[in-house]
Amino acid sequence: MPKVDVKKFVAEKTARLRKMKMPKFKKPKVYIRWLSLLFRGSWVKVAAVVVTVFLVLYYSLGGWLVQNIDTTTDYEIRTTDNQSATVEMMSFLINREIRENMWTPNLPFIFPSYFLDNMPNFQLGVVSSLKTTSAALAARLDKTVAQKSDMPLKSAAEYLSYPGTVWMFSPANKLVPAPSAGSQYRKARRQLVEYNQSLRDGSVFFYKSSADLAYFLQRIADDLWKSGTILEAQVREHSSSWIDTKSDDVFYFQKGKVYAYYLLVKALGHDYKDIVVGCDVYRPLTSILKTLEDAAQLDPTFVRNGEVDSSSAPNSLMTIGYYTLKAASISKMVVEKLRNCVLSNQ
Repeated sequence: MPKVDVKKFVAEKTARLRKMKMPKFKKPKVYIRWLSLLFRGSWVKVAAVVVTVFLVLYYSLGGWLVQNIDTTTDYEIRTTDNQSATVEMMSFLINREIRENMWTPNLPFIFPSYFLDNMPNFQLGVVSSLKTTSAALAARLDKTVAQKSDMPLKSAAEYLSYPGTVWMFSPANKLVPAPSAGSQYRKARRQLVEYNQSLRDGSVFFYKSSADLAYFLQRIADDLWKSGTILEAQVREHSSSWIDTKSDDVFYFQKGKVYAYYLLVKALGHDYKDIVVGCDVYRPLTSILKTLEDAAQLDPTFVRNGEVDSSSAPNSLMTIGYYTLKAASISKMVVEKLRNCVLSNQ
């Protein structure tokens, strides 16, 4: 076999490789200039940019995740014959808005829901309806409680009257600690639960009369009329403005109120079903529920307070105001029929 000169072989291959031209790789044309500017500055500048991006994502994404305007209407009322479905529904709504959902009207700037606008007003509207209804129930039903010192419905009404925007400090003096709105509303719920438990065990009797039902519906109708006046004032005074920054606050507050009244009137119909049938108010009561439900399901993309005679700018406040006053009118008609039913049975 011929001998192979290894040194010569390696030298030839090396020389050939040296003569070869290796391809030159060009620098990438796409250069992220803003990253260069970002990290080319001082650490203070970098920290400021990072904090700004974090805050934007924290409040925007956090607020989007917290936002929950729940207008579900197909809840089943589960109570025994002795208990009150209205009291149970009030307890349910408090629990849903305080515990299941986040109570947003009183949260400070450290929470991502601080810049939310619609949900806080919706929740305040729900509690406003609960406050009116609990006060009406206390005026008529607490008289069945044996001891005057133990009036759970009255206590619940007082707790629900607490301002919903209080977090940790008193509204009058920001340096004085105060109970939060959530804690007060939870106390109201406990009073309602205790009242229904008393009905179940027989220590308190739920006396049902057409006069009481008429009184409850009258209080609700009066509150709806008052709401209609507020809506009318907002339209009259600000519909000519280019931008009405308060229109969405008023709209969603009323949306929460009519939604809660829908569930509460439905529960009242369950409590007083025999009276509703006996006094022939089933059909108008159903009309009230349908009207309140239609109002609660209004969901405009943008809340507008356009001029009344405008052909291009809608007026969301007038729309929900129409349903509000319609429900109030039908409620007053039902009240009159119930009162006549009381007189005919005497």
